[in-house]
Amino acid sequence: MDQQRLAALYRRYGPAAYARCRKLLRDEALAEDAVQEVFVRVLRHLDKAPGDEAALGWIYRISTNYCLNLLRDRAVQAEPVDELPEGATSDLEAVLSDRDACLRVLAHMPEKLRAPAVLHYVDGLEQGRVAEVLGVSRRTVINRLADFAARARKFLGRSGSLE
Repeated sequence: MDQQRLAALYRRYGPAAYARCRKLLRDEALAEDAVQEVFVRVLRHLDKAPGDEAALGWIYRISTNYCLNLLRDRAVQAEPVDELPEGATSDLEAVLSDRDACLRVLAHMPEKLRAPAVLHYVDGLEQGRVAEVLGVSRRTVINRLADFAARARKFLGRSGSLE
């Protein structure tokens, strides 16, 4: 039964998990490996898997968390720099578009702030949709995005308007 359910989830949601991993990791080979790990985790927690309607959000969350942790771990191993790359501005979206700066900022954020920030700033999801994906209220998303922006400004040693 578990193997059939896992196979059905993989057939139905595997492409969405792969697209999510590829978007976050920006590397097809890493994304393929990530999807395998995501479905290993799905198998481990298959008894806790939600019904078919909520399964996509659950798998999407596992994919997002796995990729963010992978990026964080890779960023922690990176060589620190004293200054931001030239051309970086105080605009958070501009900073997040620079992959190295984005990884440094995300590596220093708690998980509860990373996920909504990536979904909103990188994926472009509206706050309400971010709330649905993460299973929290819209107000929680707004508060976490504000906290993320404040911490990012402090980390980057800059001031200015951030959304």
